[in-house]
Parts: sequence; C-alpha cells; structure tokens
Amino acid sequence: MIKYAFFTPGCLGTCWYGKYHYLEPFTGCQYDCAYCYAKVRSEVISRLADIGTAFSQPEIGMPQENALEAMRRELAENSNIKIVKLSRYTDIFTKKFVENGFSHKVLQMLVKTPQITRIIITTKAAPDENILKLIIDNPDKFSYNLSIKPKNGIYLEENLPPRNVRLSCAAACSKAGVLTTVHIDPVVHGPDDSGEALNSFCGEIKEYGLSRVMFSYMLFEDKIAANVTNKIGVEDFEKIRINYNIDRTEILPNQEEIKYFILKPGIKIKSIEKIAGILKHHGLDFVVCGLKTGKGNIEEIKKCCPVCDGKFYA
Repeated sequence: MIKYAFFTPGCLGTCWYGKYHYLEPFTGCQYDCAYCYAKVRSEVISRLADIGTAFSQPEIGMPQENALEAMRRELAENSNIKIVKLSRYTDIFTKKFVENGFSHKVLQMLVKTPQITRIIITTKAAPDENILKLIIDNPDKFSYNLSIKPKNGIYLEENLPPRNVRLSCAAACSKAGVLTTVHIDPVVHGPDDSGEALNSFCGEIKEYGLSRVMFSYMLFEDKIAANVTNKIGVEDFEKIRINYNIDRTEILPNQEEIKYFILKPGIKIKSIEKIAGILKHHGLDFVVCGLKTGKGNIEEIKKCCPVCDGKFYA
C-alpha cells in the first residue's frame, strides 16, 4: 500500500496567502489537458510510478476506506488544516471517482469535520447529483470555481462532460448561495481573447446566471509546449509561442522545479485591457490572476483591471 500525506500546506504568495492546505485524494486526472503542469512535476511522476499507473488513469494507491481513514487521521493530527483546496494536481470531479462514489465520500468527510471552515473546489468537470446536493446543502462551506474557456475551435482538454452540464452545475451552486466563480483558464492569447469569442462567452455565462469571472494566462515550459504541439500541431502552436518571451522565464511561488515562459509584456497588457473592457461591458464582476500574469507590470495592470487579492474566488 502506497503511503504519503494527502494534505500538504499551501504555498506562500498564492491564493489565501498560503493559509490553506491542498488535498490530493488520488494521483492523475482523466481530463489530461495538454497545458497541464501537474503531469510534468517530479512529485506527480514519482507517485504515478509508485502506484503503477499513468496520469490519464488516476489511482488512489490504496483501498478507498483506507484512504479516507488516513485523511481523517491527518486532520486529527493537524488542527491547522481548516481551509482545503481541491486540488493542486488533479480534479476532484475526475469521472472515475465521481462514478464510484469516492469523490462524494471525500467531500462528505470534509463537511462533517468541524475544524474545516472552507472547501475550495476548482474543476473543469461537473459533480453528480449526490455531490451537487452536498454542496448546495452547505453553501457556507464551499467555494465553487468552474474552469471553462470561450468556444474558439481549439480544444486542449479531453473527456470533459458536456458544456451545458458543467455550466448548469455552477449555476445551481450560485443560485444556492455558494460563492461561484467562472475561471477563464488558461487564456490562450489570440483564440480566447478575441472580441467575438469573449462576447459570446459573456452572453453564455450570463444566461446561466453567472456573474463572477477570474481569468489567467497559459504558461508553458518545454514539456508543456511539446504536449500542446502534439495536440494542435506545429503551425498552430507557433501562433501561440510567438507571443511569449522565450528569452525570460519566471517561477511561481514554491515551484522552483519548473520555470515558465510568460507572455511578452506589451502583448499581455493589451490583452488584459481588452478582456477587462469586454467583461466590464457585460456588467460582470472580475479579476485577473496575479500569479500567472508574471512578476512585472502589476501596477500597470491594476490601472486597467482589478488583480485578484488572493480571496476573490475563495
């Protein structure tokens, strides 16, 4: 049986200023997004090797009940675990674990733990009826964040539930009083921030009664670049790559293992101005992610777009 900590401290300098813990209930993700940074991390690669599986075939590494008991034990031994983010390296609504009930058991366990004050879910997928009811019945415990992109003809994800199902679940959470945010993540400059795509997207989410938006940009390094290229082809990836500053890399907080390429400053500012203008035109409440915009230009960015204060969506 594989043994490792399910809860790990959040990173200083990130959302909630690091005052949270990640929970990784299993390793891997069936959605296997081309831009995913998790599958190139040594920690994830090591766990997958220990368990004997591939990233696109997630596993717990032990029987479900053993995993749940280990989580309960970690919570009992650490009273500082109060705010939980699901997850850093996977999606709690990975189809396999939604269908076999494990995702519901994990969330139910967290809800029933008195010390847990907040459960922050970010997902590209959707819960089933049991999970959705659990969230709706506990609106003060949850934050629900749907990661979804404008329709643009470029598909970098796999195996996701239908778009209307994902949006309907987010809408149900919002209607029940759950803090619900739409994440345009990751924004690919060109396809995602075109006026036509964004205006259509804003109209779409408003039809579902969703009004809060956070957006952040795609970052990549060599392995991610190769994955995206394999997905969309050399020619289309070159249209993306040309907008990035390949001569300079940056590191996200506590992620020294990987250095990312970021958008060229001038291109980034113009894109943020455009996105902010369209979101404002549609009357939406919005911020840009401060982490993925890079270390420079923050003051310039703040002149045209609110920057996430670390708690906007949580």
